[in-house]
Amino acid sequence: MIRIRASPENIWNALVVSPAIPTEIKNAIRDGKTGQKLIVPMNAGGRGATLTVKLLAVDPLREIRWKGYLWIPGLFDGEHSFEIRNDREGITLLVQREIFSGLLLPLLSGTISATKQQFETMNAAIRDEVERGTT
Repeated sequence: MIRIRASPENIWNALVVSPAIPTEIKNAIRDGKTGQKLIVPMNAGGRGATLTVKLLAVDPLREIRWKGYLWIPGLFDGEHSFEIRNDREGITLLVQREIFSGLLLPLLSGTISATKQQFETMNAAIRDEVERGTT
């Protein structure tokens, strides 16, 4: 969770163009394609992989959520979400979560740590961008 001195609209606009969301998911958000399977190339911790992803929710100015898996469901799954919440006057919360599960989970702790660090860095970049007013 990160506090940002900006409106939910400014945060949403920065989020949907940021590298925090893969291009295939951005396109599905833009086209309103919730529920459809997407093929998404990913790179985390120096490892590349192709995930099958389903966009679960898009609520403009409030939420984006998707779930994906590597090769077959249950082997390595990840659900990612971004929530935008009003906190108090002029402050908005950007809450980013990921939940990982599956048989390969114990073997991929380094990749998971790298992925979480990448998201934290991107969230801070979004904060800095909108607080500077560059979106």
